[in-house]
Parts: sequence; structure tokens; C-alpha cells
Amino acid sequence: MSAEQLSDLVKESVEHIRSQEWDQAIDAARRAIEANHRDPEAYSALGIALSYAGRLEEAVDPLQRAIQSAPYEAKHYFNLAVHNVRLGHMNEAIAMCQEAIRCDGKHHGAHLLLKELEKQTHTEAAPYMSSIGDQRGSAYHYRQDKKEAPPPYDPLADAEHDNTNNEQSG
Repeated sequence: MSAEQLSDLVKESVEHIRSQEWDQAIDAARRAIEANHRDPEAYSALGIALSYAGRLEEAVDPLQRAIQSAPYEAKHYFNLAVHNVRLGHMNEAIAMCQEAIRCDGKHHGAHLLLKELEKQTHTEAAPYMSSIGDQRGSAYHYRQDKKEAPPPYDPLADAEHDNTNNEQSG
């Protein structure tokens, strides 16, 4: 299967997720994974679709595989963080937000989610960010308006941003 066909399958899965057609999204993502078992976007789409389909435990493995396939991409850590929140695993969610920020100190969604998790768990994560040498990320985290509510979770926002960047550079 060509890279373009693989990309089309992932896009198909994403469109089904947007349409809340979970079974079709899962099927398209699985076909993409069969074509290339190292594609992080396919694993991420599968994990998100499974999560929204209510198959929470089953969603963990593909979300972790997305991270294994692309360990320096913040969005995969963020997706797993959001999923951990859905599972009620707040400490794991905090750790994944921290990893997302380590990869991309300006990942807005990870900063907002981390701030919300800090409020809920009474855990302060900024010292961690400072200790890993991300002083800019730590400062960014606390410059945000304390009253700002996190936006509704859109796991596909990063995918759209990536596609826009790919189209501009290609």
C-alpha cells in the first residue's frame, strides 16, 4: 500500500470519528495498521475511536503504540492523557501531560489539561517542568489565565494542524 493510500485510510478513520461513526472509524484505523504496523497516526485514531466507542480498556494499547512509534510527538502523549482522565487515572494523565510538554513546551492542550488536573488533584506540576529544563514551558503554564477553562477535547485538532503544515510544506 502506498503512503498516500495509508494516509487516506487514516483520514477516513478521522472523518468517521468526527461523524461519531465509531465502528467505521475503528475498521479504517485497523486497515491502516494492517498496511503499516508502525504508523502512529493510525494507532492514535484507533485508540481515540475505541475510547469514544466506550471500549476504554481496549483503547489503551493503541494509544501506547502511537507513542512507541513516535516518541517525540506531543499529541500522542496528550491523547493518552485525555484517555487516562476518562479512565479516572489522574496521576497517569498528569504524567502524560508532562511528557507532551517535554516534547513540545507550547502544546496548549497539554498545558490546559495539566492545569485542570492540578486543580482536581491538588498536585503542582510546574516544578517538574522547571526541573526538566523547560523553564519557558513552566512560565507559559503559569502565564495562562487561571480562570480560563480548558476547551472541549478535540483529539483531531492536532491532526488537522499537522495536515495543514504538511500541505504547506509539500
